[in-house]
Amino acid sequence: MPRQKKSTTPPAPPPPRSRLIRGDAPKAKAVKPLPPRAQKNRSLCPINLVLEAVGDSWSMLIVRDLMLRGHTSYQAFLRSDERIATNILADRLQKLEQNGLISKAADPADARKYIYALTSKGADLAPLLVEMTLFSLKHEQRIDMPKEIVAEMQKNKQGFAGKLVRNFTPRTKAKSVREAEVDPADETLSLF
Repeated sequence: MPRQKKSTTPPAPPPPRSRLIRGDAPKAKAVKPLPPRAQKNRSLCPINLVLEAVGDSWSMLIVRDLMLRGHTSYQAFLRSDERIATNILADRLQKLEQNGLISKAADPADARKYIYALTSKGADLAPLLVEMTLFSLKHEQRIDMPKEIVAEMQKNKQGFAGKLVRNFTPRTKAKSVREAEVDPADETLSLF
């Protein structure tokens, strides 16, 4: 068998990778985006949907502060007893706003700051807060809440929750948050 000569020429280099130049990329097919909430829900179970909107303790404490303590500013939320971290507070405020539970408006006194308020949807969480409070009263030994508020809540929980919903449901969309705070007819109910 004849012997083959080894080739002394180096192998040819691989062809250069083509680089995409603007406009060369294939066009993406236009897809109608899903509504923000539909994209991220684990399931459409009603309990899951509520938990995804307000299922962490920080979100519920922010709702509590808005509804029961009358807090409306970032700094007021930071001063709460639970000592929420600034990054968590910013994240939860954004999440609550995206879920339609709170609204954010520029503070007329200082445009660098915002005023937060419950939306109608957020105000509808009042019965849930009342039930959580009554659960704690039943199962916990130490509670930091005024006794007269506890008595009123225990006496008529639906009426108490209804009062909270009425106090925090925006009456007109044109009314600013500042006007709502000043108007005596719209006084907030502060429980703590």
